[in-house]
Amino acid sequence: MIKHSRMKPWGFALATATFVLASQQAMALSVSANGGDESFGVEASQTIFPTLRAGVGYLNTDDSGHNAKAYSGSLMFTPYLPGIDLAVGGRYQYQDTYYGNGGGLGLGGSAFIDTPIPLTSVGGYGFYTPEGLTSGDVEKSYEYGAQARVNIISQTYVYGGYRYMRTDFDNDNGHTLDSGPVLGVSVGF
Repeated sequence: MIKHSRMKPWGFALATATFVLASQQAMALSVSANGGDESFGVEASQTIFPTLRAGVGYLNTDDSGHNAKAYSGSLMFTPYLPGIDLAVGGRYQYQDTYYGNGGGLGLGGSAFIDTPIPLTSVGGYGFYTPEGLTSGDVEKSYEYGAQARVNIISQTYVYGGYRYMRTDFDNDNGHTLDSGPVLGVSVGF
């Protein structure tokens, strides 16, 4: 009985430490900036519950020959999987372009896997916004990319890769708004 009663404080301490660590993880904020030949963007995301992240983003690109701006907000499910950084969910994106203005709810996500090279992961992301989930001049759009990430310190990494973003507007065959190499940095707090 004495051993059992001594275990109660340790069990309570372990549960409290787990809750505190989970709470700290729930407050994790990351901010990133990236740029390409004719584009730049910024993003911020916040863990709002364990396995759930909310994010906002902005992209400015002149790659199509005309300026295009994209504003986005996302809600992503991020389950814990050893060796894999996975996110699946939805992203609303509003585009202000020479070709038209409008937005839509895209479905997609990202997956990155650790490599044998220390502190390095590779993966990709993609979002597809179908015709039924759009508004304004946007008929459908998609964006995808591939990246390699290298952690430089805890929760901070640099990345390089490729981004492709294309939108079909009402009464037109569509335009590639951005495509090409991208370099960036992400800092976590």
